[in-house]
Amino acid sequence: MRAGFPIGPWVPGVVLPIGVGLAGILTSLLVLQDALIAVGVAFSVFTAVRVRTPAPWLLVALLVVGQLLRDPAGLDASLAGVVLALHLLVVLVLLARAVPVRSRLQLAALGPAALTTGLVQVVAQVLVALVLAAQGVLQVLPTASTIGGALLVLIAGLLVLTRRAERDE
Repeated sequence: MRAGFPIGPWVPGVVLPIGVGLAGILTSLLVLQDALIAVGVAFSVFTAVRVRTPAPWLLVALLVVGQLLRDPAGLDASLAGVVLALHLLVVLVLLARAVPVRSRLQLAALGPAALTTGLVQVVAQVLVALVLAAQGVLQVLPTASTIGGALLVLIAGLLVLTRRAERDE
């Protein structure tokens, strides 16, 4: 029976909440300032432990408010990193809420989520690049992020096509 259903590479389900915590910590360090950094890091750890509560969405709200509290005159290429980090955090939260911690997550199952995230990132990073160009502070990061998003779309597309080819055989 098992031979008819090949299982591809997998990771433990606990990787997703850990990813939520790490993404929250890194985004807190990138976005928040002064005393809010400690609050963001502590809340990121709490969010990783309690991923199925409203805590992740409160963390996202804290990070957005933290970005809004920053001086708009200091708008620079870190905005592209913030956009990427918040999208990654939201995707990880949604996956972590759906996948049980004790389960196994097949890497091929991440293909559609990676494809969607990559498509969103390509559009978002182009918009960030336009905003930064209008401000006259366009730097390398938006271009690199756009290329990275395009590569993510390509990799996810290959995962999806490979999976479809396996199903058709």
